Amino acid sequence: MAARTAANPTRIKAAAYNQARSILARAGSETAAKSHPVHGTGDVPVGYGTSLLACSRDEFRAKDKNAPIKRSGMTPYHYVAIHDAARTMGIDRW
Repeated sequence: MAARTAANPTRIKAAAYNQARSILARAGSETAAKSHPVHGTGDVPVGYGTSLLACSRDEFRAKDKNAPIKRSGMTPYHYVAIHDAARTMGIDRW
């Protein structure tokens, strides 16, 4: 029997979301750069994080469609940024 993967958290700390947002914005995600940092609350629903990851992933895949070397449809740089952001928020699936 295969091992079960951990479930996503139900909520994400605001600081973790903001850090993940910064990681993606520095990697070139316009979606992340345009999103507003979370403030005034201690945490946010996990949907904020999964949406940010999915939008940035789709954006990176579109930008990288002609790249010679890809991993999951993105350049290795974008792939690492997405996974660093997900790990920062504690998200396994998006």
